Amino acid sequence: MPITAVARNPHVTIPSAPVHGAREQCAVATPPPAGQFHTGRRVGNRPESLPNWRLTDTTEEIAEAVARAFGGVPMTDGALADLITTSPVLPIVLDSADSVTTQFRLWGPKGLIHHCDGERFLSPSDRHGTVCGCPTAPDERAALAKALQAPQPDTTVSFRLAGHRYLGRFEFRSPSRLFADSAAEVRAQLAEAVGETRCELALELITVPATGGIELSFRTPRLTVVRPSAQ
Repeated sequence: MPITAVARNPHVTIPSAPVHGAREQCAVATPPPAGQFHTGRRVGNRPESLPNWRLTDTTEEIAEAVARAFGGVPMTDGALADLITTSPVLPIVLDSADSVTTQFRLWGPKGLIHHCDGERFLSPSDRHGTVCGCPTAPDERAALAKALQAPQPDTTVSFRLAGHRYLGRFEFRSPSRLFADSAAEVRAQLAEAVGETRCELALELITVPATGGIELSFRTPRLTVVRPSAQ
């Protein structure tokens, strides 16, 4: 499988230099993630849902370590590696509520017409921080989204693998509205937590009734809190 992302070093940090005549700054640049987890892949021009987690944009060394913990055989292409694990569940550690973010966007013929976090506008700058007016009830949001009248979510989770923190920080991104709802619940719990929180990032099999007496099954990502403290 071709891997087209640009190689990145997940362990580089860049401390800021002291400013002359000012108090010394201690900020450190945020390093890029050690890899990206996905729920599927593309085969040809068609998307394929997977029963287990897939890791991309990582190094061969990290892919091999993740494979020892969660199964699978890494594939390499140049400096990057790709791994389809044999696990539908990832035990993870989240630092704080800031580890889970959701942005909502609605696009129109002339570009972005709505950008918020579900409660307040994120852009444009003259509306940043003001109430966006989005509905809070999941059913109402889903109905508007189905009619293409509501902004679509983009949720990012930044985490470390529990028991394997030395591998660095990974990311998972999802456009799923169901995942955005579960992430909001976890974010509310994280806001009340002290210190790190042990969670699970899982691929759940969901079956729903359809017309003609048949059932449709699909997998959806879900984020849940396992226990409030990761200590």
